[in-house]
Amino acid sequence: MSNLNRIILTVLKPGNEYVKAVITRLIIFAAVLFVSTILIIIGLGFLVWSSFLYLSTVLNPYVAALISGLIAILFAGVLFVIVSAFTKASGDKKSKENQDKAPKFVDTSKVVEEYPLESGLMAMAAGFIAGSSPESKKVLTELFVTLSKNSSE
Repeated sequence: MSNLNRIILTVLKPGNEYVKAVITRLIIFAAVLFVSTILIIIGLGFLVWSSFLYLSTVLNPYVAALISGLIAILFAGVLFVIVSAFTKASGDKKSKENQDKAPKFVDTSKVVEEYPLESGLMAMAAGFIAGSSPESKKVLTELFVTLSKNSSE
């Protein structure tokens, strides 16, 4: 926990405006991502409801509800397959090209052994944010590189 406190205090020093700007952008991005996710869920709900209302004028309401649900599940499955195909293909190429260019960081096994709960939560949060968009990967990379430079000084 003292390492985390030291990093936070280093970030809050007056000379680190760049790190503060990166963190601010990351917070704003996470807030916009959260709001847009909620709006997308509401929009998909209205889409399924409207398809049910339309189908119920032609079919039995039970059959209309079943068809509306199946269409939503089918749409989600197709979207998942498309996204996983794109992300898997680009990740394999990048990892093979940059395998030898990996930067050297702190020995993570010691940090994970010392702070297992904090490490797991940070890994989960970073994975969620990094998987949300290409822009967030860039912001997280800039933040980690800047923090590693500041903590090594």
